[in-house]
Amino acid sequence: MTADPPEDLRVHLLDAETRALLENARKVPRVPKKIQKRQQHFIKVPWFWFEKLQKVKSAQTYRLALLLLYLHWRGSGGPVKLANGTPKAEGISRQSKWRALVELEQLGLIVIERRSRRSPVVRLLNLSHP
Repeated sequence: MTADPPEDLRVHLLDAETRALLENARKVPRVPKKIQKRQQHFIKVPWFWFEKLQKVKSAQTYRLALLLLYLHWRGSGGPVKLANGTPKAEGISRQSKWRALVELEQLGLIVIERRSRRSPVVRLLNLSHP
């Protein structure tokens, strides 16, 4: 017989540096394919919207406007039903969503169809301004 089996196994043990690298690699969260695919998309902003959005008071309003443009494109140009979950995933709270919707409506960029106890339906305006 050769060496004691535990001694043979010690030859295959990882050093501390390699173990640390493997442990850190396991801690990195995996990005789902759906999010990876969405990160490759882009948003076209009409110049009229760009000019109007320079007047907004809050970064949340700007973020919601870009999200609405993206959802409008993804929905083939139809109205957008804006539940609370979609903006929340982008870091926009329920209250900020409503403040931003009102501000965008005042700027003349959207029309909000308010529905009691249901998600609002948002229609985007001036996408091809005259």
